[in-house]
Amino acid sequence: EEERAAGGEGEGWADVVPEPQPEGVVGAVVNTGALLARWTNDVWCATAHRVIVPTAAAAAAHRYSIACFIDPDADFVVAVDPRFARPGEELRYPPTTGLEYLMGKLREAQGVQKPAASGRD
Repeated sequence: EEERAAGGEGEGWADVVPEPQPEGVVGAVVNTGALLARWTNDVWCATAHRVIVPTAAAAAAHRYSIACFIDPDADFVVAVDPRFARPGEELRYPPTTGLEYLMGKLREAQGVQKPAASGRD
């Protein structure tokens, strides 16, 4: 059974322990994000994530972390992939564009509400 640490969402945080690798081989942990959750109608959920350094010895070791955010082109239609919608199931997300999705995430991060429509074209 998988152990869970305190915090996180739902069932708590899960420790990620890499398997031993041959010399010179590195591993990667990939966190799925909100866009992938949207495309899959929440079949693949966005992960809350954090890193805790458990000891001074672990803190002294080299560790590299690279954040990489990949967004679709501005005019790309972001919609639930039909392969992830069960027959008769209502889609959880309406279609949007890559630009509107990104702007919405930026507004969310800043605590800003979506501007009201002005009624002008």
